[in-house]
Amino acid sequence: MKKSRPARLSGIYASDVQVFRFYPDGLVLDVLVKPAPDASHGPAIARWLRRESSLDGVHAARYAAHGGRISFTTPGHFGGGGVEMSGTWRAGRLVLRARDGGRAAPERPFRLIWPART
Repeated sequence: MKKSRPARLSGIYASDVQVFRFYPDGLVLDVLVKPAPDASHGPAIARWLRRESSLDGVHAARYAAHGGRISFTTPGHFGGGGVEMSGTWRAGRLVLRARDGGRAAPERPFRLIWPART
């Protein structure tokens, strides 16, 4: 009998103008996109938001995901130090809270915009 592997976090998730692309090996790319993207923008974002690209405004970080929890620290987009991100991930649902310089923001749900869920 084959053991099933736990699902790996991968894909492009968006909440308002913040977009994260997660790779199963622990790499996450962080970028701001205006206007706020939806699922129809997912394929276009996937073409340019790639690990091989070095575009201004795209920050790379390493994430840790265990038991439905995720955490990583990414550089701030508006100067200052790193922004600590933590939250939960299950079955394509991602909810993150940012902590920037000791200030915690409310939790935000991120929706999967690529690949499309079927």
